[in-house]
Amino acid sequence: MRSPFKCAAALLLCPVALASQKILSGGHSHSPLDDAFERFALQTLDEFHVPGLAIAIVDGENTWAAGYGNATLPGTPVTPSTLFYGGSTTKAFTAAAFTQLIDSAAHPDVTWRTPLARLIRDDFVLAPAYAWAQEHLTLEDALSHRTGFPRHDKSLSTAYGPDGHKATMRDLARSLRFLPMVHEPRVEFRYCNLMFMVASHVLQTLTGRWLGTTLREGLWRPLGMNATYFSLEDAQAAPEHLAMGYWWDYSSSSSSDSSKKKNGGGFGEVPFAGLDGASGAGAVVSTVLDYAKWIRCLANEAEPLSKAAHAAIKTPRMTPVGTGKGWDGPGSYALGWMVNPYKGHTIYNHGGGMEGYGTEVFFLPDLGYGVVTMANTAMTSNFAGRTLAWKLINDKLGVAEEDRYDWAAAQEVYSGHIVKLRFAVDRLYPERTEQPLPPTLPLQKYAGTYYHPAYQNLTVEVDEGTSSGSRQSSKPQLKASRANAVWEVSYEFEHVSGEYWAVFIDLKNTPNWLSGQVAKAEFRLGPDGWADELVIEYMEDGTEGVITYERVE
Repeated sequence: MRSPFKCAAALLLCPVALASQKILSGGHSHSPLDDAFERFALQTLDEFHVPGLAIAIVDGENTWAAGYGNATLPGTPVTPSTLFYGGSTTKAFTAAAFTQLIDSAAHPDVTWRTPLARLIRDDFVLAPAYAWAQEHLTLEDALSHRTGFPRHDKSLSTAYGPDGHKATMRDLARSLRFLPMVHEPRVEFRYCNLMFMVASHVLQTLTGRWLGTTLREGLWRPLGMNATYFSLEDAQAAPEHLAMGYWWDYSSSSSSDSSKKKNGGGFGEVPFAGLDGASGAGAVVSTVLDYAKWIRCLANEAEPLSKAAHAAIKTPRMTPVGTGKGWDGPGSYALGWMVNPYKGHTIYNHGGGMEGYGTEVFFLPDLGYGVVTMANTAMTSNFAGRTLAWKLINDKLGVAEEDRYDWAAAQEVYSGHIVKLRFAVDRLYPERTEQPLPPTLPLQKYAGTYYHPAYQNLTVEVDEGTSSGSRQSSKPQLKASRANAVWEVSYEFEHVSGEYWAVFIDLKNTPNWLSGQVAKAEFRLGPDGWADELVIEYMEDGTEGVITYERVE
């Protein structure tokens, strides 16, 4: 999840002191986190512009862990006890909590196939066109991303209602009635954080308590995960150090300006994100040492989860998932876990991303083996973490160098993604006229506030010229912002023809366009000569359906 706080990231044009801080624990076998791996880790952090990373390995009874680089610049080192945001790795805990609820006698009528509407009847209401889905979407569907709903992340709000009260999971669940589906249920995998928030509301409704309490009492305390937290406030008050998050300024490092090149870009700080709006989709803050205990529980099918619970967690529910790139074939999705075949083994894995942070978790049940990485940049943390984790996994499996997928080559994703954004108009409007029509109205007449009951207010203004991240524009266009958004983003409108526009969307707190998205937009004019409606089709992971905002001022 993204920060609800508005704070400009200050650019830190200083080099990172890449050093290691090892704390090794566990058995007596030789640690794979040796000097050679340390050199590889520091090289990887430098390549991906990540200030610091912690890593832990579970191998049978052994646990090895180390920290590399900086938790907070300029010189607070990462250790295995450093706290990081876990992002979407939270989803596995949420699913595990449901296994315990289903195991218990407290709610014997709750199963994986219980319809959500039966559990939260007044709150799980969909648009009339989705009447069948409303009555038949189940808990299992919500926890395996097969509901037919896309992300709709940009609809998530920190406040709701005329009184502007602080958002609850009930508010988020009730926003579904205004949101479009993009597929029939159980037809295609579409990742949806919102559905894990619906599940969080279900769990809190059934237990009558905060999900953080349920996770602590049912999972974390029995596992000895005493450095795992479910709120920013608890993490900041903890004895462990909470790593600062950063973003790397790629526009400076690739600039023709020699002074910027000399500085090598720069790191910008990311404000700590509040987690009230994340809940079971992404609210965990923890350490690699605590996650090692979680991995060992899952790999060894240990308590506090029953054998039936472990089986339920690991059972694939949706397939195919992904292209199989880097694996031996397409994967599946279980309950909060990706499931993939590799060299005769089944690997469970899941990533987590937050503004300024990235976590990767892998485990191989048949070997009792797993790896977790946590680091402090958005996006690039996950690439660095996967690079290191895959080296360790391949070394463990004895995979020859020539048979290994080059995860480090994912560096090309960055430049490729930014190039795609630059040519997004061609993709969004491939049949547009060569001689575009001018806008019907002066730009000032498009400005105003437009409202959608789930996406809420979007305020459009004239932008007299921008130079944002890796996108450059000097023409007067339009820009927009949305108050109270969980995912704080900037909107830049680029005119295409007539009333049609391309919208470029980036995160305000990490404005380097690595998370950049695009949308199609159309202004619909009224007889009074003003734009009465703004129609947007967001394109995150494919279409998110058509959202119609009505002008309110």
